[in-house]
Amino acid sequence: MRSVYLFLLVLVVGLAEAEEFDDLRLIQAQADLPAITLWLNLPTSSVLKPEQFSISIGKQPAMVTAIESSQQTGEGVAYIFLVDISKSLSPHQFEQIKTALQRWLDGMGEQDQAALLTFGRDVKQNLAFTANHDKLNQAIDNLAATDMETSLYRGLLEAINLGRRQADNLPARRAIVILSDGIDDSLSGVTEDEVFKQSQEYRVPIYSIGFATSPVNDTKRQGLKVLGMLARQSGGYFVQAQAAELDSAYAQQQQQIMQAYRLQLNCSGCQSDGQLYRLSLSWNDGQQTLSDGFDMRLLPKSSTNKPKMVKQDTQGIPMQLIIFPIGFLAFIVGLVLVYRQRLMQSKDDSLHEVTDAITDKPVVELQAANTSVSVKLTVIAGVHKGQVFQLKIAERATLGRAESCDLMLDDDVEISSQHVLLQRLAGKLIARDLNSTNGTLVNGVPIHNDYPLRDGDLLLLGRTEMRIEILGQR
Repeated sequence: MRSVYLFLLVLVVGLAEAEEFDDLRLIQAQADLPAITLWLNLPTSSVLKPEQFSISIGKQPAMVTAIESSQQTGEGVAYIFLVDISKSLSPHQFEQIKTALQRWLDGMGEQDQAALLTFGRDVKQNLAFTANHDKLNQAIDNLAATDMETSLYRGLLEAINLGRRQADNLPARRAIVILSDGIDDSLSGVTEDEVFKQSQEYRVPIYSIGFATSPVNDTKRQGLKVLGMLARQSGGYFVQAQAAELDSAYAQQQQQIMQAYRLQLNCSGCQSDGQLYRLSLSWNDGQQTLSDGFDMRLLPKSSTNKPKMVKQDTQGIPMQLIIFPIGFLAFIVGLVLVYRQRLMQSKDDSLHEVTDAITDKPVVELQAANTSVSVKLTVIAGVHKGQVFQLKIAERATLGRAESCDLMLDDDVEISSQHVLLQRLAGKLIARDLNSTNGTLVNGVPIHNDYPLRDGDLLLLGRTEMRIEILGQR
């Protein structure tokens, strides 16, 4: 069944292939320095060679070490189906969408997975990532157009956030697939600008199918334009479809995803310092030169030296301990150290008002020795209010919504996936905003560069405000 579907898929989009791939399109990248994996589309059927590429990350050159088609890699794609369940679509059109999605499932490979999100008045995750086609087909069968509003922008934000999640059991490559007229008529307050900012910060390719009922007025044209711009910025593609072409439009988008190439790069001069760098690529086959680029952030990667986090309640009794499984004895020793640390605090610490934390205390000087610094973060505002987090930072720690963060704050939707970096630098503990959507504030002031932290500073991420206490070194 799958082989028959793939054959039909090629026939449907074969004529459009040359038109769609008339440019170089960088799709997405993943860094595990010095290695970088890059996916892209190219308008060529000839064999690609490493010497045809010129690539730089910021000012650092990157060398191509391997080139493979998506079929050769054996890797899958994690798809996010974003489905409009508002009544702006007729029952017949909605059934067309459901049929097209189920045919998409027939063309998925063994390593592919998919999740299902719907948006109407609200945004809902109907099904988490799975490779189970029975569950996916059932979830699609259960879809119904019931809502009177269209929360398109909020749906896109949720899809981008879902696409940024890191998990060992998911393919590294992601794709958001959506059919829409580009118009958001909800009262949620999410703006078009927020979606573009989020898409620029977290590059999750959006494959959008633009559909507008006749007559097409200026508002509808602008909606389709937004979908096209968003697809291009994110590394995806835009296809405009008529009512009778919805099925072939989905097939065309699936074909474009399947025709990507994967490049393995080596950037020996690149550093995981949390900064934005321009990834620039030029390709020359002797007949033409094509170029593309986007900004990517080289985030510190998780390692076996990842700081341990202890989450406590307001009484200081551990609620959750995150430690490495090094045996029962080490567990007991860890509890004793935490208890001693609590006893060393000033007896009148609990009497301090929030305003007392904003002082002129000097920056805490840290020893250059190969030790870790213990930092306590007390939440004074937000959904975690009253909770205490403790980090032991050997070099750096990231805070954000992603599971890969050293401190995950996933209950605050205004916090970015990778929001802020705490790092030991030049004998000080500094904070660095990781180009978050809503910024990072210290004592009410937005920070833009490396900001040295003082004991008692207030750190604001989204709607979560925390008081910082630098407890000392171990």
